[in-house]
Amino acid sequence: MKTKKLLLGAFLFSPFCCFAETAQDHPTNAETWIAFLPVIFFFLILLITTVKLRNNKVSLADLLEEKDPATPPAAGQAPVATPAQQSVSRFIAFLTGLVALTIGVCITTFYMYSYFSNPSQKIDISNLTSVIWGLGIGVLPYGFNKASSAIKPNS
Repeated sequence: MKTKKLLLGAFLFSPFCCFAETAQDHPTNAETWIAFLPVIFFFLILLITTVKLRNNKVSLADLLEEKDPATPPAAGQAPVATPAQQSVSRFIAFLTGLVALTIGVCITTFYMYSYFSNPSQKIDISNLTSVIWGLGIGVLPYGFNKASSAIKPNS
C-alpha cells in the first residue's frame, strides 16, 4: 500500500520538477502542463481501465482467449462446449498495442515540450513514419492468424 502511495505521489508531482529552473529557454508553467497532458491522460486511462477490469474480475487470460462462436449442432446432437484457446498472436498484438501507445504518448510529449522550449527551431519528424511502421509490425501475426482461420474450410 505504501509503495502505491509513493508511486502515485511521484506520478502526480513529476511535472513539478520542470518548474525548478527558471532559465529563459524553458517553457512556462502552463506550457509544461500542456506538454505533459498526454502522459497524465494515458496513465489516468490505464488506471481507470485496470480498476474497472479488477472490479469486474476480468483477467488478462480472459481477454486473450479466442471466443469464436461455436457451430450449431446437428439435429439430435447435444451442443459440445469446446474450451477456449489462448492465442499467442493476440497476446503479441496486445503487447505491441500497449508499447505503441506508450511510445506515441512519449513522442507527443517530447515534441510538444521541445516546441514550447524553443518555438523558433523546426522539429524534423520526416523519419517518424519508419517508427510508426515498426510499431505496427506486432499486429501482423494476429492478422495472418485471423486471415488463415477465415480462409480455412470448416470440416
